[in-house]
Formats: sequence, C-alpha cells, structure tokens
Amino acid sequence: MKTMRLLTITVSLFTFCALAGGTHPAFGLVSVANAEVEGPAFKLKKPAKLHVAASGPSKVSEIVMKNAVCIWLDKKDVWVQVRMKKTGHIGWIHHSYLAPASMATGTK
Repeated sequence: MKTMRLLTITVSLFTFCALAGGTHPAFGLVSVANAEVEGPAFKLKKPAKLHVAASGPSKVSEIVMKNAVCIWLDKKDVWVQVRMKKTGHIGWIHHSYLAPASMATGTK
C-alpha cells in the first residue's frame, strides 16, 4: 500500500514539474516568434490534411482549416513540410493547397 502511494505521489510530482517547467514535449509551450526566420509563410487555399509523412496514404495528424498560416520547412516531390503558426504542429501538406501568405491576404 505504501509503495503504491509513493508511486502515485512520484508520478504526480513528475507530471506537475513537467507541466510547470514546460520540459515535457507534449505539454511544453510552443514558440513561433522566430518562425519567419526559418522559412516563408504560406496560407492554405482550402482545408487540408496535415500528414505525418510525405505521402497520401500516410496517417493524418489533423485537418487544417482554410486561411491557416504555416511556415515552409522542407519539400519532397509535391509535399511540403510545414509548421502551423498557431499550434506549432509539424506535418506534410500537398503543395497545391498552399499560397504565399502575401498573395492569400491580398497584400504585396
């Protein structure tokens, strides 16, 4: 009984420290302040699937809505690796869904 209680307290303490310090990758804060330094910004022309790999049959991690802003990280064939500016999530989107942010917003 004491061992179980000690284990529960230890796990709770670890979870609290990870959340408070932002050290655990699943709970850490996402910083996109310097995202423009890494690559150009794009907006989605229409809703798109954010894939975990650069292929159509790969798992879809989320659906990204139209006009969502993302940062170009890499390209493989017709697939572009992006970081979603709002959430920090990284994945692959087919290039046909992307437009430069300046063109998508109508500014030069």
